Amino acid sequence: MSNLKKITLTENLYQYQFPPFPNQHFGFNIYALIDGNHAMLIDTAFEAQAKAVRDDLLAAGITITAVVFSHFHPDHISGLPMLNSPQIYGSGHYQTSLDQYTAKDKHSLFSGIKVVDDQSKLQFGRFELGFKPIQGHVICGLLTLINDEFVHVADDVMTSNDGRPLLPSVHISNVHKHIDSLEQLKQLAERTLLLSHGNAISGKAEVLRAIACRQQYLQNLASHAGKISIEAALAGCQCDFLHQDWHNHVYT
Repeated sequence: MSNLKKITLTENLYQYQFPPFPNQHFGFNIYALIDGNHAMLIDTAFEAQAKAVRDDLLAAGITITAVVFSHFHPDHISGLPMLNSPQIYGSGHYQTSLDQYTAKDKHSLFSGIKVVDDQSKLQFGRFELGFKPIQGHVICGLLTLINDEFVHVADDVMTSNDGRPLLPSVHISNVHKHIDSLEQLKQLAERTLLLSHGNAISGKAEVLRAIACRQQYLQNLASHAGKISIEAALAGCQCDFLHQDWHNHVYT
């Protein structure tokens, strides 16, 4: 894809960034960890994005042999058919999300998944991966720690490709879990956040500011017994969120 942007995060760790679809603000990221002529991806986006990453790596003689899924929404898993049956990893709650969001005839693609949790460790070349299950955005969410230097945050923090914050995507039933997942993320604030949508956030103060802004919105939701307007939900937030229309889905 000509609109692919490839960003070197550190040696053998790359961010492949793709633009948003029309009338949207969130793009798509696929991360690639390299070990010799093998690659492990975090997420696969859609088929076109996965194919672009596959082809770029193949041009360098690198084959994708593993994928970690941060969660099982379609914009994170739909690219899997473009890959050559890699080993896949994800949350033990993956089937719940597949049943809700993915056609039955696609479920067999995920039959060989290896479940990971907060006791799991994966070694891939010079990278050690650890995991923390989170359930604020979706029941099958997963933080992925990389060498105690980076943490992939799934969709718990999202921005546009130019760094503007996106409103948290949450249902009212999950608000307290989303607040809790961000509390867990605070404990990792000295790491660089790798986002499924948007650019990396680094520096403890900047990470904590990003978390606090999103928690303020969520706490405003949690503090009201019934529906509240977007204006009331944004009271006290120190950032200007894009995709405020997502607030319309909080209660549906």
